[in-house]
Amino acid sequence: MSETVTRHRGGGRDEDGKIIPSTSTPLKAFRVAPGASRRYTERAREGLDIAMTVYFPRPVDLVNTDELTVRGERYQVVVNSWRSGRFDGQEVLCTRGEA
Repeated sequence: MSETVTRHRGGGRDEDGKIIPSTSTPLKAFRVAPGASRRYTERAREGLDIAMTVYFPRPVDLVNTDELTVRGERYQVVVNSWRSGRFDGQEVLCTRGEA
């Protein structure tokens, strides 16, 4: 089962003050789970509120400076490599708060 989420990239202004357009791209996630896996629960104690964990098969064009909209909410992301058995992919922590 897959779920579509939206990646948001870019935006803001360059060094000359010109507007840099942002892009929004739909991505197919392998799974969406609440919270964080056990491996990353310590980040919640460091000030990050991990609301969702999204799993993607590799390769996925997603970096830590992007944001994701998942189930109608927009989040900052922390992208991690993830392995479980034969599955090799990306584990993306959808966060709010400060590290």
